[in-house]
Amino acid sequence: MIRHRSLAGALAILLALGACGDDDGDQGASSTTTAESTTTSPDDALCTAIDGVEQDMRALGDIDVLAEGTDAVEARLTSIREDLTEIQELAPDTAPDEAEAFDSALASLDDAIAAVGDGSLTAQSVQDVVAAGAATVEAGQAYLDTLNDACP
Repeated sequence: MIRHRSLAGALAILLALGACGDDDGDQGASSTTTAESTTTSPDDALCTAIDGVEQDMRALGDIDVLAEGTDAVEARLTSIREDLTEIQELAPDTAPDEAEAFDSALASLDDAIAAVGDGSLTAQSVQDVVAAGAATVEAGQAYLDTLNDACP
């Protein structure tokens, strides 16, 4: 149990870093979106996908790792990737370097979480997760900042 608390603490620090990003007042918003009865333009779809990534990044902070485990983190990362795929389909030429950096950071975070697995935590494994998480938040925020310029 102590080992899982260490991971929870490390993730809390990581997620607090993500909370320092853009705050547009929709903190309580759910990451799920509902289908609208109207047709949306590609710009609207892009902005919706960007909002989805931002909400999912904030929602990482709501995960109780002790109760939900790393599977909850991985599920949120999957949701981020789905929105990211949609963004890259809608705006393939927008910020390709930032998109690649975000993809790479997400992969590194996946690797760090996978290395923890169900085994015992070490100071190094916690440090690796925190470092990978911080890099993911930084790369994600840089990409989203660039993409937000494309939204009205």
